[in-house]
Amino acid sequence: MAYIRSKITADGMYYLLQDEVQLMDCFESVLNGYLRKDNMDVFVTGSNAKFLSKDIVTEFAGRGDEVHMYPLSFAEYMSIYKGDKYMGLSEYMLYGGIPLVVLREGASDKAAALQNLFSEIYIRDIFKRNRIKNIGELEDLLNILSSAIGSLTNPEKLKNTFKTVKKSKITSKTIKKYLDCFEDSFLIESAQRYDIKGKAYIETPKKYYFSDLGLRNARINFCQILYPVGVFVA
Repeated sequence: MAYIRSKITADGMYYLLQDEVQLMDCFESVLNGYLRKDNMDVFVTGSNAKFLSKDIVTEFAGRGDEVHMYPLSFAEYMSIYKGDKYMGLSEYMLYGGIPLVVLREGASDKAAALQNLFSEIYIRDIFKRNRIKNIGELEDLLNILSSAIGSLTNPEKLKNTFKTVKKSKITSKTIKKYLDCFEDSFLIESAQRYDIKGKAYIETPKKYYFSDLGLRNARINFCQILYPVGVFVA
């Protein structure tokens, strides 16, 4: 802060860019202090569950704008992909669009990067921030969701799956908590059903999707069967 104050020597506009701001203690208070300066715009980024959580949005409500950066769309991906669109689509559907992964060379490097994101960022941060007691159950739930993408489900159905497959006594309340943790860290997103006749959303069951295809595929160890893409001319 002393360094930043020493650089503000005139009445002109200043721009403060901070990356991985969550590594700084009490960063919320620091940022709130800068938000009161009329001649400074503050841009901050972060990548862990603490910074990405919805709690942060409420702390800065009305004093800033949140920009949620999704993985690359297919159009964005193809703007840097060196190859034809059919092979590009195959790779995009397998490894997703996270820039860190896209820029890796080779299948093994891409797969390793995705596995590392799970172990070093998502799982670790969710585990620490939410004080999860059973990390095994947390990862088992991720694996179940990965294998049933797009299927209608709810905590009660998932509880029955745990009971049948894992012989686990996990409660639907705990599963709901885990699902909220995943959504809060933007790892998965839920899609609610809409009742056309009743003109209202149905709270449950829901469908769950991963924010990035590569992350989902990494959870099932890339067990897809990829077929060659062909062009058929009648």
